[in-house]
Amino acid sequence: MNSKLSETSPVPKRPGRPSVDRREEILEAARSLYETIGFEKTTVGDVAKVLGMSPANLYRSFPNRQAIDEAIAARMLSLIEDRAWREARTVRPAGMGLAALSRAVLEETQMRMFSQQRIHHLCAVAAREQWPVVQAYLDSLRGALRHVIMEGQRSGEFAKSDPEILAETVCAALTKVWHPQMVEAYSGDDLADTSDRICRILVEGLRSVK
Repeated sequence: MNSKLSETSPVPKRPGRPSVDRREEILEAARSLYETIGFEKTTVGDVAKVLGMSPANLYRSFPNRQAIDEAIAARMLSLIEDRAWREARTVRPAGMGLAALSRAVLEETQMRMFSQQRIHHLCAVAAREQWPVVQAYLDSLRGALRHVIMEGQRSGEFAKSDPEILAETVCAALTKVWHPQMVEAYSGDDLADTSDRICRILVEGLRSVK
């Protein structure tokens, strides 16, 4: 008698996450529904139905609806972060770099988060309720600012001082044109001009700070 298992014998499945990770499919389906019928009207059942799966199977990839929402918000915010870091790493005078970085974050925020009225509500809620993904996003922007400041100090354009403290201060000064909730609240203002004016003052301060 052959003691070896047959090559066609089924391999027992492990409980938990499905063998095929459908996270990206789920996120894309949810995002599409948010844009079509709205963030608040979409249910987990709606998302599952679009994908031809049961809600129980969907929960194998995401523990709850909040996790789906945070993942979508994080994906949108990462696009803004990527643009911010590209601007921060561009070689040029640091003063120009700061102004370009600020404008880039503002433009991307307006385009990515508020150009589509149905899905923008998700981003507004994330900012208003201070979801962890928003805090992580703002931390990343502070990192981009720190990079520009340190390059300015290295070239002698900016005065020597603690770059961490300076980045925190500059980020606070740019809140009106960077934070999603503030960008939404002041959408009727000329925020591009506001960004430029703030940056001119900040650059003067960075050149003389002690």
